[in-house]
Amino acid sequence: MWLSEEQSADKGVEAEHLRRLFGVFSATHGHGRSLVYEALSRGVTGNDELLALLMRTPRDQGRPSLLFAAVNSILAAHPDAALASYYPIHGGRRPVDHQLIPTFAAFCAEHGDELGHLLRTGSTQTNEIRRCAALRLALGHVSERWGEPVALAEVGASAGLNLLLDRYRYRIGGREMTPAADSPVVISCDLRGGTSADRLHRPLPKITSRLGIDMRPVSLSDPVDRAWLEAFIWPEDVDGLATLRGAMELAVSTGVPPVVRGDAAADTARLLADLPGSEPIVVFTASLLSYLGARSRAAFLNRLDEIAQRRPVAWAFAEAPGLVAATNVAVPALQGPLAKRNTLYLVGVSLRGHGRQDDGLLALADPYLRWLAPARQPADDFQWLPAEPNAG
Repeated sequence: MWLSEEQSADKGVEAEHLRRLFGVFSATHGHGRSLVYEALSRGVTGNDELLALLMRTPRDQGRPSLLFAAVNSILAAHPDAALASYYPIHGGRRPVDHQLIPTFAAFCAEHGDELGHLLRTGSTQTNEIRRCAALRLALGHVSERWGEPVALAEVGASAGLNLLLDRYRYRIGGREMTPAADSPVVISCDLRGGTSADRLHRPLPKITSRLGIDMRPVSLSDPVDRAWLEAFIWPEDVDGLATLRGAMELAVSTGVPPVVRGDAAADTARLLADLPGSEPIVVFTASLLSYLGARSRAAFLNRLDEIAQRRPVAWAFAEAPGLVAATNVAVPALQGPLAKRNTLYLVGVSLRGHGRQDDGLLALADPYLRWLAPARQPADDFQWLPAEPNAG
């Protein structure tokens, strides 16, 4: 079948878009975090067959995280496949070498129909439990300013596991924390910058109610949903897989908070209005802004302001600095170089209510909260932190 010049040009533009997307993923997400995904992302940019596979899926589905999760999902059912030898989470021990890309491409070709179906119908679903460390820091800030109790909501909640942060143990900067001292789930997070960790060791405020909101909630009672959630664990993250499985088991045995279907931009105010009581609502987001367009991000914050007219709302976030800078969060540090450090995540809180808005930045962190650097002073712009994502 011959393509017209216009169709050929469109295909060329789409291929170039994918090359840029995977190139950025390799440099900003894979680098320093996953040698396998760093190499695979670079490999996709130069592999016509893989690019063609992605171009047969809807444009907004051709994301690195979705491709790698779809492959990982299929790979879990084929642990004897050659590709599995590169994935420690599947028992592999082979280091990244020149055969990784052709082995990956061959696996994709062999399972093309199943992979294509997952790419067309799947959605990005992550529950990075380590991000509870960021939420813990934010809740301490809210309780310091507004007291307790609080209601807790998460937008982009997936299975709602972060809503159970008070059921986990914590090891922050090597220091064990309570209250859930007998929990089988341990959240580990390193500290950087030589700053005090005292704020992270404050007792959590009492949580009166919990609600998750997600476009496609994950049901922990469904084995297929649970397996899909596991597919987003990265190849080398054996500990992360164990933590996720432990958190899922704990949630099933002790009770899962409600996670309802809803759009962040359209439904947040309506769904939060159903929460009982008048205490402040802490609304947590982690990586949500990167999945919303500029209009939807503005609409989401407008929904929070609608609720704040009736009861106080604290937006607790772990998001890319540049995306936070593009919202109405008013912090002078976001007008400088900090807004360009998008290989890292900014942890902060925007207090909205009582007729005012009070914004604060609490830390800069690895996007998956493997480490966290608390702010040294209220107006910190974190220029003291090394620029390299994996620098210590």
